[in-house]
Amino acid sequence: MAKAPTLKTEAFVKWFRAATPYIHRWGGATFVIAFGGEVLADGEFQQLTHDINVLVSLEVRVVLVHGSRPQIEEQMRQHGVTPRYEQNRRVTDGKALACVKEANGIVRVEMEALLSMELANSPMWGADIRVSSGNFVTAKPVGVVKGIDFQHTGEVRKIDAEGIRRRLEDHEVVLISPLGFSPTGDVFNCTLEDVATSTAIALQADKLIFLTETAGALDAKGRLISELTVKQANELIDSNN
Repeated sequence: MAKAPTLKTEAFVKWFRAATPYIHRWGGATFVIAFGGEVLADGEFQQLTHDINVLVSLEVRVVLVHGSRPQIEEQMRQHGVTPRYEQNRRVTDGKALACVKEANGIVRVEMEALLSMELANSPMWGADIRVSSGNFVTAKPVGVVKGIDFQHTGEVRKIDAEGIRRRLEDHEVVLISPLGFSPTGDVFNCTLEDVATSTAIALQADKLIFLTETAGALDAKGRLISELTVKQANELIDSNN
């Protein structure tokens, strides 16, 4: 005579049945996940890798766009470079650019290491996450704005969507730094928001997810809005103008 299922088994079956529609809905979808360098600096990225592993196991195509502000600030401190901001944007001169390059390299290596973990008795056990990065972002200089020369600070001109898609089709997680490159080989320091948004648009991503220190979008009563469609976002912008 078969034993009656335990409460734990019943709970799992109930959870799995509830999750099934989401598995079918997002399998094969493309998610662009953007987060600041604070996530890595505060030790929170290891927890995030568990969520990324779940998404990958459900065959969600994942693109990660990271920031590196605290790491850049630390490199500047170590090299005696004074940060300069104008119009809420970093002015990237030659010395600052060297710090930007070094900081982004450190962040990328640390993230790749954490995504490679397969510790037994952990959520990463059995994970097989392959990470791909490259020169997917073509950028142009911000130039002179209101009399301020932003030098090596740039903005996105084009995203190599086809190159990213090829790697996603090979079941790789694509990791993008907030750096852009010009056809002449120049390097530009871009913003996380610009790179992530441009990437999501170029890929026609199903979701663009920001993990930031700021409160995010708020409704008329000051309550946090955790999710918005493009139409809802435009309506919110119009209501605040």
